[in-house]
Amino acid sequence: MSTKRPLNRVPFLRVVIDGLMVVVPIGAVVLLVLGILHALRDATAPLAGQFVHPMVMGTLLFVAICIAVGYMVRSAIGRAARHALEAALFEKIPGYRLFKAFAEDGPLAGAEGGSLRPAIAAFDDAQAPALVMDEFPDGGFLVFVPGSPTAMSGSLHILAADRVALLDVPLLPFLKAISSWGLGLKGLMGSSPPPRRQAE
Repeated sequence: MSTKRPLNRVPFLRVVIDGLMVVVPIGAVVLLVLGILHALRDATAPLAGQFVHPMVMGTLLFVAICIAVGYMVRSAIGRAARHALEAALFEKIPGYRLFKAFAEDGPLAGAEGGSLRPAIAAFDDAQAPALVMDEFPDGGFLVFVPGSPTAMSGSLHILAADRVALLDVPLLPFLKAISSWGLGLKGLMGSSPPPRRQAE
């Protein structure tokens, strides 16, 4: 009689699904960018001549378009158009909101960044590294507690403010430490105070 249990396959399947949720959106973006670059290469081939490779010319044109659009969406009309496009199209693309959150918290983020905030969440008998996803009017937080080593999967909790301590640490190193079974998390946290519970 076989001693293997069907439940043993569940963690593996979950890892595969978690990987697909990350790889598929990134792959779709990469393929889209490559398609745009090839189209621009073909369009600029007559202008490239013998001294500049058409792909180089296409890449430069792509960067110029990105810069122009970036300045446009920072205007009042551009912001309104961007929000309309996001609501109608972009937010329906799997992984877009996560990619946007990482971009806003990345090294090029401006004053409007900071949608994902590293934190320590306190539960009844333990604490856990977490990400603050949103804040409620009453001061409570919606927090995501990522799993390890798969930080893209985890659980959502609504916690009172006294159960959450925000950390002044970069987002990507914080997630990297979680994905590395916590290695490096102690150095990131430093002397950050743990969440304090109000006396009952």
